[in-house]
Amino acid sequence: MSSDDRERTLADVEKTFYEAMSKNTVFSSLNRSASALEKLAVNTEALTAELKNANESSTRLTKSLNWLTFAAVVIAAGALALEIYKLCAAN
Repeated sequence: MSSDDRERTLADVEKTFYEAMSKNTVFSSLNRSASALEKLAVNTEALTAELKNANESSTRLTKSLNWLTFAAVVIAAGALALEIYKLCAAN
């Protein structure tokens, strides 16, 4: 018996096993539970990826807002310095 024949035979045995077990209501219920758990795991992985992307976006937004705030403070400080200069120059 060659390796390919043995693998086909094992595949046939596996198929027959699952066909027989699918008629068993307990196994069918367990199979549905396993399928639901597998879907839950896939959804959890997708949610984890989305959370990672959201975290990265939030980080970029925070950095941008920090730079914008810094620029506003620099402009306000410049305006304050000009007002102080004008006040001092008027005296």
